[in-house]
Amino acid sequence: MTQTRFFINAYEIDLSRSVVILNEQHTHVEPKVLQVLLLLAQRQREHGKQVVTHQEIMTHVWQGVEVVPNALQRCIAILRKVLGDDAKNPTIIATHPKIGYRLLVPVRWPEAAETETQKPYLKLVITLVSTLLLSTLVYLNWPNKPLPAYTRLTPVTHTDAHESHALFSPNGQHVIFNRYAGSCSSHLWARHLDSGKEFQLSNTPGQFGAPSFTPDGRELVFAAKADCDQDIVTDKTHTCWALATLDFAQALAKPQAIEPRYLCSSGQPHTPKALPNHAYAFLQHSPDQTRLLQYNDLTKTVSPLYSATDDYLYHFDYHAPSQRFALFSRDKQRNHRLTLLDKNAQILHNSPITLLPNMDPNALLAGHFSADGRTLLLISHGQLYSLELNGELNLLPTPATNLVSADQHPDSHTLVAVTGRKDIDIVKLALNHGDLAVTTQAPDLNTRSLPYPSLSRTQVQERQPQYSPDGQHIAFISNRNGVDQLWVWQNDQVIALSDASFPHPVHGFVWSPDSTQLLWAQGGKLYRAGLSGQQHSLSTRLPIHSVQAWHQSGQVLVLINDPMPGGLYRYDLTSNQLTKLGINGVQRAWQVDEQVYYSDAQSRVKRFMPGEDPADAITLPSLYGRAMVIKGEHIYSVDQTNLTLNRYDLDGNLLNTLRSLKPTAWKISDVHGEQLLLEQFIGIDQELVLIN
Repeated sequence: MTQTRFFINAYEIDLSRSVVILNEQHTHVEPKVLQVLLLLAQRQREHGKQVVTHQEIMTHVWQGVEVVPNALQRCIAILRKVLGDDAKNPTIIATHPKIGYRLLVPVRWPEAAETETQKPYLKLVITLVSTLLLSTLVYLNWPNKPLPAYTRLTPVTHTDAHESHALFSPNGQHVIFNRYAGSCSSHLWARHLDSGKEFQLSNTPGQFGAPSFTPDGRELVFAAKADCDQDIVTDKTHTCWALATLDFAQALAKPQAIEPRYLCSSGQPHTPKALPNHAYAFLQHSPDQTRLLQYNDLTKTVSPLYSATDDYLYHFDYHAPSQRFALFSRDKQRNHRLTLLDKNAQILHNSPITLLPNMDPNALLAGHFSADGRTLLLISHGQLYSLELNGELNLLPTPATNLVSADQHPDSHTLVAVTGRKDIDIVKLALNHGDLAVTTQAPDLNTRSLPYPSLSRTQVQERQPQYSPDGQHIAFISNRNGVDQLWVWQNDQVIALSDASFPHPVHGFVWSPDSTQLLWAQGGKLYRAGLSGQQHSLSTRLPIHSVQAWHQSGQVLVLINDPMPGGLYRYDLTSNQLTKLGINGVQRAWQVDEQVYYSDAQSRVKRFMPGEDPADAITLPSLYGRAMVIKGEHIYSVDQTNLTLNRYDLDGNLLNTLRSLKPTAWKISDVHGEQLLLEQFIGIDQELVLIN
């Protein structure tokens, strides 16, 4: 008889439900992990405290399956965490280096007595009946063709104005989406699937986040930029975000005004969802924590629903029929976790998310409930995945390889998806130019344009060009081979420096001070290569997200998600040691002598001296971190109000204006001598498709 339950100390292990239970608290654990524990328990019952070898466990649990090298060690680590065992001083699972593992505590088997007293003929009858029933079920349910898969793609829109944030209406008759309307704004639209008729839902364009529906399907809920009260001191109107709604039923007859429900001056309310009784849930980020909040529109009050003390909470979804929340977070060990909450925000279970080998460990996951609420769908690096509620991920192959988002039809497995890509080129311009005209033209992303002659015209993304310090070469990131690679212009030739077999994005790179090597991060690993192209990985204690600056002394500034994004560290290339500098939320970083400059998510630039309290960092208000370069004794930064390129001293004081830039070509990347490198946005091609 197959064991489905056993006990270790006060823990109940239920294999039929893949849970470990302690004091009525259920923790979902991957089935493979529990199979390892079951094997250890069975061997203890059969052979006492005999060690179970690595090979025996691998053969028994993963027979015929190719796994990553540390799969077994990872399972043991999960078991220790779930069972409260300490690897340094184990009391439950003993490790025998290079041999295997064994259990240190006795296992209790509640079904043992029943198993031993069953008569042989009864066992035989049960076996025969079970076999007959199983054979009948297999026969009745044996598929005549393979299980349903996503194989067909049907275009829904094909316009010059790119679309985003698509979802089905609750009755499945309409597709709702954002359509770009120029000047960095969009309209909310609906399209009737049977007739193809489209309806503009919003009466004025704005900057809107991803919409969702109220439980009754009558209103759309989303984040929208809004004007806050005027600041009397500065005589300026501040821009903030609002939790907003729009009457969907009325908008199908006539475009409706956006109705702000709650003004959120402290930042954007992320992924707002409507709850019963005129309440709304949303994520709110703060410098050191992210919380799930609830706004009650009847009482006009905000209250906390859930906060993770030790984890970085970065995304959530809500399934209205079951009134359950799915929360995505990253723990201190930088593992992604899925937490399921009931309608009262009480934890139902918490599971680690097992990333597949080709997934970027630094990428944040944004999962959305399937129609039945049993799984979550998510997009990572253009591909579609299904996430089980126990944290198990599965790749769902589709005809599209460049997915942006996806939503499931309420009554079928059909998806509405946004698919497309951006076209970005690299430009080399004269740093000092006579044209100082202020740019007043708004960017129009609905048309393909070539603001300046491209250094190398392609139809893919070419990003972050950087001169070598001696000015002889230009390195850049490009996905012209389908994946991110580091490329170098040498002698009028473009050469791929990094390996195309890595599927992960390259988030940042730097030249060595002597111009002979490059350093970059990819898939959490740090790589180093000379211009000959021979690359090797460096040993780092933590997974690196991006590389920011390479100082003369062999010190490199890197960013690590620890677990909050943008933790600033210093990495020593000689000793392979990492030193945390005490700042999170960093987007970019530079080093001048011993001083470090960095910009945050709002592109605000600050300066501090490592070793000092980061809270005392000096703000340089004139600088814009998203378009900024530091070279020698000067800072080059773009003024976002008029798109002029200015030169500043190292204290952020304006020295002179160099030239004007264009609305889709202002993101400067490097300066050498009298030459300027920047990225220019050529166009974006995003459309809605149905996938079934």
